[in-house]
Amino acid sequence: MGTTSVDAKQGKLSYKLFWTWDHTTNWVLNTIGKQNCGVANHYTKRPDTFVRDYLRVIDWSAANGVDAVGIVGLLRDVHGGFDSARRLCAYARERGVRIYLIAGLYAYGGIYYEGDSPLSLDRFLARNPDCMGQAMDGSPRYINFRYPYGYKKEPVACPSNPKVRNFVLDSLDYLFMVLPELGGIQMEAGDSFQCLCDQCRARRAEMRGGEKRLPAFSLSDMAGIYPEAADVIRSRSSDAWVICETYTHYINNNAFNDVTSPAMQAMLKMPDETFWQWSDRHFGKRVWTEADRLPEHLRRFRHVMRAHHSTQWEGGRGTLAVDAIRQQCRLSYAAGIQGVSMFGETSPFHANTEFNYLALQYFADHPMDSVQSFAEQVMAPRLGGTALAERYLELAVLHKTPEKIPAAVREIAKIISSITGDDALRRWTYLASFLNSYYWESVQEKKN
Repeated sequence: MGTTSVDAKQGKLSYKLFWTWDHTTNWVLNTIGKQNCGVANHYTKRPDTFVRDYLRVIDWSAANGVDAVGIVGLLRDVHGGFDSARRLCAYARERGVRIYLIAGLYAYGGIYYEGDSPLSLDRFLARNPDCMGQAMDGSPRYINFRYPYGYKKEPVACPSNPKVRNFVLDSLDYLFMVLPELGGIQMEAGDSFQCLCDQCRARRAEMRGGEKRLPAFSLSDMAGIYPEAADVIRSRSSDAWVICETYTHYINNNAFNDVTSPAMQAMLKMPDETFWQWSDRHFGKRVWTEADRLPEHLRRFRHVMRAHHSTQWEGGRGTLAVDAIRQQCRLSYAAGIQGVSMFGETSPFHANTEFNYLALQYFADHPMDSVQSFAEQVMAPRLGGTALAERYLELAVLHKTPEKIPAAVREIAKIISSITGDDALRRWTYLASFLNSYYWESVQEKKN
C-alpha cells in the first residue's frame, strides 16, 4: 500500500460517519411533518421529534460501529437550539459516538442555522448589509433555493470582508466554548456560487485556487478561512474533529495537486489531524480506480470519502446500494483514505436502508471483501439463509424494471410463508411493499 496515512488501521478503514439534515432525518416512524428531500427547508415536525430521531440514530451508531453523526441544522430555535444540541452531544459522548455540526461559514445560515442567535449568519448579514457578497450584477448575493433543493432565500457573505472573517472566527470560538460536548464540525465555504466583488476576484487570482470566472466553489476561499478556523476550534477543544469540505474529488480537480499555489500552501499548513472531505458527486469523465492513490502531499492528513448512495441525489431514497458502498470502501482503502461517510437519515426499519448501513460497517472493516461475503455473513442470518440473501439482492433492484415486479412479489409471498423470525419477516414484507410501490406508480403513469 505504500506510505500509510495518519491513523489508518491495518486492513480496515478507521472512521465511519453518518451525514444528515435535521429536517429529513426520519427515524421516528408514523409522525407528521416528515420530509424526504431538500437542503434548505424549514423544520416541520414536532420540536421533540428532533431529539427522539437523533437518540435513535445515536443508539444505532453505538451498536453498529458508526463513529460520528453529522447534523446540518443542529442549532435551530424551533427544536431547542443549544439545549437540544447539548443533550444529544452528551448522550452520544456517553456511548462513544460523536455529534458534529455541519455548517457553512459564508453561507447556509452559518453556525446557528435558523433562529434569533448572535451566531446566526442570516441575522448578522441583516444587521451588517455591507458584509453581503455580491452577485454578477453587483447586487447583494442570495441563494434562491428551488425544488428539490428547498424553498428558502439565504444571504451569502463576502469572504474578503474583515468583519465577516471576525464574525466567523468568533462564532466558532463561542460554539466550542459553550458546547464542549460537541464532537467536531464539518465546515464549508459554500458551493452555490461565490461572492464576485472586486476584492474576492483579485484575492482568488492571487491565491491561484483554480477557480472558474464564476466559481460554484472556491479553493481560495477555503484556504482563506479553514486553517485559522481549525486553530480557533482546536484551541477550545483539542480533540474536536475538524472536517474541511472540498466539494470535489482529488482526481477531478487539479487545483488540489498544485502545491506551488498560495491556496494549497495555506491548506497544507493545517495540523495532521485535520480531515479533508472528498465527494463522489460531480465526477467528470475520469473514473476513480484503485490505482488513484491520494497525492503524496496530502497523505499526512486524515481523509473522508462522502457518498450519496440511496438518496434523492443518487439512486433514490430507500434503494439498496450494497455494491456501491463496497466500491466506496474498497477504493477509499486503496487510495489511503481513512474514513467513509454516507447519509444516515432513513430509519433502518426499512430493510434496504438497514442493509446499506450494515454494509458501511462491514466493508469499512473488510474493504477487500465481496458482496457475496457480505450476503453470507451479514444478510443470511437476517433473511433466513444464504440462498435467500442472494435472492434478496437480485429482487431488490427490480424497482428499475416494474414489469417484473408482480412475479417477484408473488415469489416473496411464498418466501414469507416459510419465515419464522419477526425481524426477517419485517425485511421480506418491506421488500414486497417497496417493489409494489414502484409497480403501482408505473400503472398509474400509464393511465395518465
